[in-house]
Amino acid sequence: MAKTGDHPLIHELLVSIFHGPSLSEFHAQLDEPNYAASDRLIVKDGEEIAAHLRLARQTIQVGSTTLTAARFMDLATAPQFRSRGLATALLAAGERAAADRGVLVGITRTRTPELFARQGWAICGRHTYSEASPRAVLAELAAQAAEAENSQQTSPLVQRTKQPIVVRPLRRIELRAIVQLYEQNLAGRSGWPIRSEEYWEWLLARGACDRVYVASTCAEADDFATLLDSIVGYVCLRQSRIVELVATGSDGVGCGRKDVARQLIERVCADAREQDGWAVRYDGPVGDGLHSLFRRAGGRVTVNQDSGGECFMAKLLDPLAALRRLTGGLAARAKGAKLPLPIELGIELRSGGGRKSSAASGVLERYRLLLDRRSARVETGGPSKHNIVLSYSDLTPLLLGDLSAESLLQSSRLRPTTPRAKQLALTLFEHETWFRPPLDDLLA
Repeated sequence: MAKTGDHPLIHELLVSIFHGPSLSEFHAQLDEPNYAASDRLIVKDGEEIAAHLRLARQTIQVGSTTLTAARFMDLATAPQFRSRGLATALLAAGERAAADRGVLVGITRTRTPELFARQGWAICGRHTYSEASPRAVLAELAAQAAEAENSQQTSPLVQRTKQPIVVRPLRRIELRAIVQLYEQNLAGRSGWPIRSEEYWEWLLARGACDRVYVASTCAEADDFATLLDSIVGYVCLRQSRIVELVATGSDGVGCGRKDVARQLIERVCADAREQDGWAVRYDGPVGDGLHSLFRRAGGRVTVNQDSGGECFMAKLLDPLAALRRLTGGLAARAKGAKLPLPIELGIELRSGGGRKSSAASGVLERYRLLLDRRSARVETGGPSKHNIVLSYSDLTPLLLGDLSAESLLQSSRLRPTTPRAKQLALTLFEHETWFRPPLDDLLA
């Protein structure tokens, strides 16, 4: 593990390989709340640093619960020390160190997915964004507003109760409102980090985003509490890229109140048009209604596992503990679907996955998910009467909500042993809500 005195040499190594981070960004990393020099793992040859890995601890939302996580970042090996297995050794050491600290999930963005895949990591997450001309988006918004106005005029039953919304830059004294909005919109999401007010302060101070606009239902208020309550949405920008947009009254996995989102998007596009920007980009989860807006404006929507050679990956460092943390949410889904209780579903993890492959695909782990009226629990051992069979690495995207059981079935990566097992899997693992907002990973 690194010490404070290793920081200058670490920065020198990272710049020589990645051409960054800048010195100011590196110093910002050192100021991140709860950071410690021991979060960096290094291999030294005398006084020279041969390889480096940084662990950045987080807590992430996964459906109705939270999991402890660590971002595996800045894995680098100096050119003269490559082909010696140092990166693999550091990755394994990082997994052990994170697990020893109680971390359940490792997550990363990497341009060497094959290295992580050899250690049991799985692709988890997609690059999902929309791009369109700001002028075209403004024209589409104007057309939607005119259509809504006409529908109100032709229907005597519709009463106009639209609340005026003012979009303006965020004032730092209003940060608490942003924190509250973010927390209110975490329910049901997967992959979004839990952010304290202290972390928000650091995140905005490091300069990763250029501007933050808020949508407010009043321009000014004498009472501070009223002023905070009036803020109903915010958008974080990096040049003409919308890296995060949240509004109250979420209407699904999207931006929230349509009028609030519209006003925020309109302000962003107006700024981009004045600055002669040729495109506005919006990063948001699959299914977000704003992607449809950009598509109708003649833009394109990109949903790829790979973007510029970079992939999102994840690994359950303690699958049993993670599964036990998630049983409450699985029980709620079973109850919502009115599945007859009790329920027992076996989960069989194999090295060769759910495909009907050779006998060499040995069983690595067996779990039994048990749900009844009084409890929801996970036990080891088996086999069960009703099982699903999949590869060890595919359990990660299944539990985290990146892939549904239906997706894995269609690609022959999950095999139910009985019709009952298939029904349970399709019901309990039906959601694909995993998305990592890019704000936390942007460099200053």
